[in-house]
Amino acid sequence: MKAQEKFARFQALRAEIERKPSSFSGNTARERLAMLFDEGTFVEVGAFVRQRPTEYGCAESPEGVVTGYGAVDGVLVFAFAQDPAVSKGAISEMHAQKIKNIISMAMKADAPVVSFLDSCGMRIGEGIDALAGYGEILSLCSEMQGIVPHVCVVSGVCAGAMSFLPAFADYTIMLKNAELFLSAPSVVQARFGQKTGDATSAYETGLASVICDTDADAADAVRAFFNAFGAVETDDDVNRLTPEIADILSSEGYDVSAVISQISDGGEMVEFSGGYAKNIVTGLIHLDGTPCGVIANNPAVEKGDLNAAACDKASKFIEFCDNYDIPVITLVDTDGFAVEVGANLSESARLVAAYADSDAVKITLITGRAYGAGYLSMGAKHTGADVVLAYPTAQIAPLPADTGAVFLGDKTISESDDPVQTRNQLIAAYGETLASPLQAAQRGYVDDIIEIATTRQLLVSSLNLFLQEGDQ
Repeated sequence: MKAQEKFARFQALRAEIERKPSSFSGNTARERLAMLFDEGTFVEVGAFVRQRPTEYGCAESPEGVVTGYGAVDGVLVFAFAQDPAVSKGAISEMHAQKIKNIISMAMKADAPVVSFLDSCGMRIGEGIDALAGYGEILSLCSEMQGIVPHVCVVSGVCAGAMSFLPAFADYTIMLKNAELFLSAPSVVQARFGQKTGDATSAYETGLASVICDTDADAADAVRAFFNAFGAVETDDDVNRLTPEIADILSSEGYDVSAVISQISDGGEMVEFSGGYAKNIVTGLIHLDGTPCGVIANNPAVEKGDLNAAACDKASKFIEFCDNYDIPVITLVDTDGFAVEVGANLSESARLVAAYADSDAVKITLITGRAYGAGYLSMGAKHTGADVVLAYPTAQIAPLPADTGAVFLGDKTISESDDPVQTRNQLIAAYGETLASPLQAAQRGYVDDIIEIATTRQLLVSSLNLFLQEGDQ
């Protein structure tokens, strides 16, 4: 048989592999990948791989996963997508082999990975071989952490051991009708009376950063992440003034996302874990085209006080930024730590350690309150910040003004003819002296007290100082 005839035979076989079953109405793995990759750039790897025959099955159908690489907005990306149209995406030994192969290729090429998860579980008939494949996937995805970015899209059912993959990923997207669980939701519901496994649960616990309506929306969310992750060209003026921030801060319980919008290029941010620990905001922004991580107390939720969940969310994000050498901008406005029953001190300590251990550039801006352990935990000079800036209205002290003033002046207040007036005077004096950012600046703990309108300009200036040093 001539080479051309043999190739035609293989092409016919490939066409049969790629044919969508008439009984399947959803999007196949190839259709989902086509939504993500630039047109005509996707190259499939391992299309002819089959499961090995066993007494419980044969190798007549292709594996329920599509693997390959291509361009996403011009950037090389590797991907694997479990195919619900083929054996419901069930995982076998060779299914796992395809996934391991494409991840290994990505790490060697130093390129990101996107995983689309949609599988009913493993092929039980393969027994321990399929289970071993599970373990090898998990091991390699763990190894991949911090080496190349991994974006996970939960497109359908993600059950059992594969539910660890979204937790390993740097950024997880979930379709609104998808399911993600380690133990069956019906079992958890019967035993504990709690609903788990749906997209809302994953979003509220921080496992999913984004919930999307459709596969096309999920592909857009992946592209948004990659765009935020890399350097870009921007038309936003580096010297654009930000006087609007003063108006935002004047409102009690303001949403810090509005401040971030004023600072970032084009007012844009890709938020991480937006449904979890809303008293702190984490996400990727650009400053003069440079990708930066931002971590900010959010006074709109629980006054921006820190708790175990907020510390967990922030520390994970700092570790993500450190892994990929992304500068961290911290906006501080908190009274400190909330009173929690059974508070997890290890999570609180982890936040301090994350800042102290990170080698990424760290710039901190104190926009409001910075008291006690909250001040030290949010990227203070003493705990790892490279540059610390403060607004003139910032308050930096061991205790809030109303508590600190009373603590220091309790005798004066008790002996006063007008205790209320005396107390208010002491609070005002405390704020103007002990809690003033000027005192922190005089001790070298704050590098500069800045005008609010120059926020963006001076953050970019501070950032560029370190970027220029790194280029020399």
